[in-house]
Amino acid sequence: MTDSGEKLTAAIQSTLINPDVTRDEVIRHVELCAQYRFNAAMVAMCWVPLTKEILKGTTVRTATFIEFAMGNASVEGKCALIKECRCLGADEVDYAPNMGYFLSKMYVEFQEEARELVNAAEGMPIKAMLQMGMIQELNEKRRAIQLLEEARVDWIKNSSGGWAPGATPATVEDIRFIKQSLKGYSRIKASGGINNRETALALLEAGAELLGTSHGIEIVGGKTAKPENY
Repeated sequence: MTDSGEKLTAAIQSTLINPDVTRDEVIRHVELCAQYRFNAAMVAMCWVPLTKEILKGTTVRTATFIEFAMGNASVEGKCALIKECRCLGADEVDYAPNMGYFLSKMYVEFQEEARELVNAAEGMPIKAMLQMGMIQELNEKRRAIQLLEEARVDWIKNSSGGWAPGATPATVEDIRFIKQSLKGYSRIKASGGINNRETALALLEAGAELLGTSHGIEIVGGKTAKPENY
């Protein structure tokens, strides 16, 4: 495998999160993640124990998510979900910040939520699915990024990359903007519309270290997958 191929494989968090996914489909997905040695298998919370069992003895991480798309559960509810993910064996969790707080200029509440989730994670990495498509002004995008970093969120994403309002494809411009806005603590995961090798490499070059995609196999194989939300 070429250096660029190894870099791609090590960055891909291969994702299967549709609500209609069956147990057999999850097993196949996770086995392929192990076969290709991706960074992580991203699955829904209910499949975390199964995924963890399949990946035992591999270097592939078990990743999950909470509050996908909405993000407006109470802070206490989100903290409970983070703790449950940890108890189930998740290695890391992507979460949806409360964008309603941010758009209401409730910056203190927006940041405090992030701090409480970091505390609830107790060292387990969490990633904020910042819906940059909901924020119009560049200064406000920068503010959101920096509030999350100041709260010690481990990873910041450009988008949930899925079906939520405000979810946008990952672009080189957005990833560079996040990179330029950070002060050195948080790292970047790109999500949304990553369906070919060229795009994936460009996003890594722009500053992303992880790629959320359901097209990992096509990407490392040099193919272009059909455009989808994720």
